[in-house]
Amino acid sequence: MGRKSEVEKLRSLAQLDVDAVGAYDAAIARVKEPLVRERLNEFRVDHVRHVQDLNAFIRQFGGEPVELRPDLKGAAMKGLTAMTSLMGTEAALVAMLGNEEFTNRAYELALSFEWSPQVRSLIEKNRRDEERHVTWIKESVRHRPWMSEGAEVQA
Repeated sequence: MGRKSEVEKLRSLAQLDVDAVGAYDAAIARVKEPLVRERLNEFRVDHVRHVQDLNAFIRQFGGEPVELRPDLKGAAMKGLTAMTSLMGTEAALVAMLGNEEFTNRAYELALSFEWSPQVRSLIEKNRRDEERHVTWIKESVRHRPWMSEGAEVQA
């Protein structure tokens, strides 16, 4: 894969993570349960790290790093998450599940491209984070840990 194409694909992944940060901000602002807020914040931090790590490779390859500012798709994702989150914790998690499933598919597709070993390793690591996010959200929607005192779902 040529450097320009590689940078474009990395920028696309980084922008998707930026958009996820905005969606997490919207959900976190509306979820009241500490257990869920804490976990959503952890996942948000993962997405910020993904952007930073991807930007390091983008810079290394001579590209312009992605800013932590959502694009049009990200603004729509954040708005939809914010509106859905007004219906409660479960609705917020369902909205985040859709966002995370989209991000998972993007990372899965990214792994079908030829990458240097270092870039492939980063994409695989980020993909594992995304799988962990989806797993926790699915389990939380299924079991509603915020409904039982002191219960916690492990990621």
